[in-house]
Amino acid sequence: MKLIKSYPLETQTANMHTEKSSRVTVSDVVTAVDDPDADADTVRDALRPVTNDGMVTQTAIETTVSDVSKLLATAETRIELAGDAYDDIARVAEPVEDIPTVRARLNRFSERLSAIESRIPELRPGISIPEDVESQPVEVYKFAVHIREIIVIAQEAIEAAEDFSFDAEQFESWLNRPDRRYDEFVEDLEVVVDAADELATTVDELVDESMTMTVDPAVQWADATMRTQVLLLLLTDLHAELADLRTLADRTDAYIRTGLADRINRAEEQVTDLNSALDTHATPAWRDRFGDDVEAFDATLKGFDPPVDWGAIDRALTEHQPNCPDKE
Repeated sequence: MKLIKSYPLETQTANMHTEKSSRVTVSDVVTAVDDPDADADTVRDALRPVTNDGMVTQTAIETTVSDVSKLLATAETRIELAGDAYDDIARVAEPVEDIPTVRARLNRFSERLSAIESRIPELRPGISIPEDVESQPVEVYKFAVHIREIIVIAQEAIEAAEDFSFDAEQFESWLNRPDRRYDEFVEDLEVVVDAADELATTVDELVDESMTMTVDPAVQWADATMRTQVLLLLLTDLHAELADLRTLADRTDAYIRTGLADRINRAEEQVTDLNSALDTHATPAWRDRFGDDVEAFDATLKGFDPPVDWGAIDRALTEHQPNCPDKE
């Protein structure tokens, strides 16, 4: 006769309860997490990668860790490809890298690549699964949040590296194709011309005393004056870049697109006239409120020499633009 070992009913019940209680649900975690910055939806969202059908499982955790490891490896590969892309443009640019516009662009690419490569240590976090984490509501939430942070880091690194590689490819095309260089130059020139026309409308409203102003005229004067300073700097930069394009054409036996210098000169005359009008019509009260700010911004712009990073100029303008409540 086969012997069957029996256990007291209380012991069987206790074992069943322990087995059941080791299964952690999303609701268990939501209840257990005490974090003022994490509401129930935030907790549930964090747990998605480590749950199946509302239940935290070891299989889901292991699968997620495996997927994240692959994502981290992909990020490192994209960064390596970005490095290769930089090597390609540096090689193509070598014969003309002494030309200021080319040198400036290469330097910006080098800085971007250094920033991207500095992320590599973050892509090697050494993920380990804590023991029995799937049965501990608070610990599994912390682990899920940690995994989510790693995923964000990897995705940001991939995006930055891919953007870099794309931009490097565009720059290589710029180096090899004169038409591409001039088309891009014209686009930049048209941005400045359009901005000058828009500014002209603002200045007309400001100096026409018969018009009813809907904006504080002192604020408008300071903002318009700063914008004229920006446009004059950008036009100076365009003059310098056009000279570099001619040098590139001479070095590579490429054609020179004519008429561009005249367009720059006309825009420069327009902006100079606007600046003069703003200076003439400025009242003492406007200067008392914003004169120091305008002068400080002008001093900031004098620190920029062609070739100019237009993005840096835009950021400088944003930082110095008048804010009426703060200037009372």
